[in-house]
Amino acid sequence: MKTLAFEEQITLLEAMVDGSKVATIVTDPSQEDNPIIYTNRTFEKMTGYRQSEVLGRNCRFLQRKETDPIERKKIRDAIEARESVTVTLQNYRKDGSLFWNRLHIEPVQVMGALYFIGTQTDVTLEHVQRQELTEKEKEIEQIMLPILSLQDHIAAVALIGKMTHDRFDLLISKLSLYVQKERIEHVIIDVTGLYWEEGFPLEGLLSIRDVLKLMGTHLYVTGISPKAARELGTLQEQSRPLLTFSTIQQAIAFSQTGSR
Repeated sequence: MKTLAFEEQITLLEAMVDGSKVATIVTDPSQEDNPIIYTNRTFEKMTGYRQSEVLGRNCRFLQRKETDPIERKKIRDAIEARESVTVTLQNYRKDGSLFWNRLHIEPVQVMGALYFIGTQTDVTLEHVQRQELTEKEKEIEQIMLPILSLQDHIAAVALIGKMTHDRFDLLISKLSLYVQKERIEHVIIDVTGLYWEEGFPLEGLLSIRDVLKLMGTHLYVTGISPKAARELGTLQEQSRPLLTFSTIQQAIAFSQTGSR
């Protein structure tokens, strides 16, 4: 069986590396500032820099002040400790355009000498999609907390689905802003379609009442189950009862009588 000569092996290896979809660089920590000593062609295509422009430079030239300092520190610490590390960085091409770079650095010993091999993958599309998904989730959260103006100085919000700590914080924030902006005097929260996250207490309703009270606004809760009403009865002070009603119409009627 024919075997490859060393020179042929090197030529084929370079062709394989250059044909890879992953950008590759090699740095030499024995030299000052750990400079790049090799790049494949994928690196050139990804960054827009020719190999001759980057040899002898530290690869931080791809970074800018916007690049996450925590991720940069991970790289420095790993190189100092001669350990492998994977980070995702904001990097910039030669033309100034941003791309998200998933960088993996691996220390390698060759004939007693230490080198670092850095493999880089452009994950910009993945990052953008993740951002868009996060934004959509936030939009859904907003939609799930619609505040409606029923009459002058009366607003209502119907809570549907699971109440989590994050959603509760969003609810208080939205209500506070809305009450202040619209000068709302009465807020009705309907909890007919709501269920609580495990471990999330009903005291949350009392917290909302207290926040609104500081703003001069009264809270009414509708659609509460008899069991939840009994639980609330054991939690609240008799001098400051939470006003609960079966329906929104009953709460509106009560708010218009001037009774407190």
